[in-house]
Amino acid sequence: MKRTITLLAASLVGASGLASVAYAQDAALYGRVVSGIYYSDMEGSGTTWDLGSVDAGDLNSGDKLWSRIGVRASHDLGNGMTGGLHLEKRLDNFRTRHQNVWLGGPFGRLTLGQQGSPFYGAVTWDGANLFGGAFDPGSRQTGVTFATSIEGPFNVSAMVRDDDSGDGGQGNGLDNYEFAADFKLGEAFTLSGGYQNVDGTADSMGGSVGGSVAGLSVDVGYVRRDPDTGATTTTYGGHVGYAGAYGQYGKTQNGSEDYYWLVGYGHLLGPNTRLIVEYRNHDDDSKADIGALALRVDF
Repeated sequence: MKRTITLLAASLVGASGLASVAYAQDAALYGRVVSGIYYSDMEGSGTTWDLGSVDAGDLNSGDKLWSRIGVRASHDLGNGMTGGLHLEKRLDNFRTRHQNVWLGGPFGRLTLGQQGSPFYGAVTWDGANLFGGAFDPGSRQTGVTFATSIEGPFNVSAMVRDDDSGDGGQGNGLDNYEFAADFKLGEAFTLSGGYQNVDGTADSMGGSVGGSVAGLSVDVGYVRRDPDTGATTTTYGGHVGYAGAYGQYGKTQNGSEDYYWLVGYGHLLGPNTRLIVEYRNHDDDSKADIGALALRVDF
């Protein structure tokens, strides 16, 4: 999926105001483009088949399959330290997925900016190619994270964030935080747990266990969200896959119930080229049932 192309990576990041990557000892430009036939069916709204057309009044409507491009780069700082960056954008309207810098050492990594959420990583069971994780928490957050990288089965990570809720929208510093821990169960499976506090909104906790053996992959997860006001929400689900085929189920309860199921198949046609067919069905009629027959090419 990745190639080391230092000059091109430097050019892309330099255009974003980070030209110092030109001196990186290692830089990788990577990406994926996904396109095909997109299907949507919502109660009362009829069925839509989208072959990639873009409504001139909505520049985001042309990419529903998550095409992206990104750069990773790192410098050896000496004394066992490494500095690096990660920049990744959606190809529709160039929306940011990741934009962070980091310092790594013998015991872990400090990351600043928009990045993967430790809590999400600990509780998700999503293994689909396109439409999984319908009830997942946010997979990316902006903040400061430290994650250990200790040899052995156990590692932890912690993130602090600012939700910009005070001082006229400028924030009050540390408003939100989350923790996660991973424990390897032998060579095949990993047990994870996490806690998240969003100031003035809710506390959430949960966990997952997942891995693969003999070509069969399995992930199950659970999240409990306790809001400051309103009903507690519990969410659970699982994913199973074998030989390119997979299925997924998720359910959420907070006085009422909603669930979804998903089936899909991904077939590798050749190097970095995959044919994908996937369909997700919601129990809630206010949410669209969606599907796609797509070709994904990575580099």
